[in-house]
Amino acid sequence: MPRIKVLQFGLGPIGVRAARLAAAKQGMKLVAAVDVDPAKIGRDVGELDGGAPIGVKVSGDAAAALRKTRPDVALHTTSSSFKAVAPQLELLARAGCSVVSSTEEMLFPALKNRALTARLDKLARSCKVVLLGTGVNPGFVMDTMALVATAVCYEVRRVSVDRRVDAGTRRLPLQKKVGAGISVAEFNERKARRAIGHVGLPESLALLAHGLGWKVDAIEEELQPVVAQRDLQTQYLEIKAGQVAGIHNSGRVISGGRERISLDLQMYVGCPEPYDRVVLDSDPPIDVKFAGGVAGDWATAAMLVNLAARAVEVAATNPGLRLMTEMTLPRLVG
Repeated sequence: MPRIKVLQFGLGPIGVRAARLAAAKQGMKLVAAVDVDPAKIGRDVGELDGGAPIGVKVSGDAAAALRKTRPDVALHTTSSSFKAVAPQLELLARAGCSVVSSTEEMLFPALKNRALTARLDKLARSCKVVLLGTGVNPGFVMDTMALVATAVCYEVRRVSVDRRVDAGTRRLPLQKKVGAGISVAEFNERKARRAIGHVGLPESLALLAHGLGWKVDAIEEELQPVVAQRDLQTQYLEIKAGQVAGIHNSGRVISGGRERISLDLQMYVGCPEPYDRVVLDSDPPIDVKFAGGVAGDWATAAMLVNLAARAVEVAATNPGLRLMTEMTLPRLVG
């Protein structure tokens, strides 16, 4: 079988990892990489993280890269906003390139952008490509993993997922995303502008309800700062006692007048004993825990790469804007 031709679109920390993983897969060939940062254009992708060259140089012209290399699928890692990345998705789809994206709002895009979702689904169908949003969170630990756990149940009354992450072990963009090192006042100001915190919790809630066929009366979300009780230090930042160490993000689905799904994410520098846990009030009862948690940086890159081949397969028979509930069981590919 010919190898799948892969384009890496966006070369932040996750994008570089995804490109490196794709280049190492026997069934894939990394043919192009695209980024808008002038400091990256013309450099070998492998050199961007200080590693060995992998033989693919960064282009600043996505359209030209698509015409020249004609990739089968793009690993897309540029923004959290579905609306913001829509022009990029259109460009890729019109070039006949399927997309596996880490854009958090793409996990369940119709939740906030119903008309745009319908338009891009129609475009993807006409171009015979798949557009898919996935990752680790959202995409796996707080939604897909929980849905898979229900497969051994004959009744599920309630779903609870808890995720604890030590942000101090993660990449700098994530530490900044959760507000590490800023004041509580600045956190609240950014919160008012929706410019801080995790993106995707409502989408995870919506995907869970959709996957279980539960009617949604309401989706509720809350975001609060976690304040450092002592001075903290990461590879990138210094956090003083009283400053923000990270976030506590929670949400729930109300269905039939009662809470049926609850998600609780605590992501802050110094979080002790990280883990991911799914608890089902079900028959039989289920309690699944990932001790240490799923480290999202390399794991997100792996999720994108492992679903790339499946996206190409689905595009041949069922193109469109697809959800994780419409993909076969995610798994490692060679």
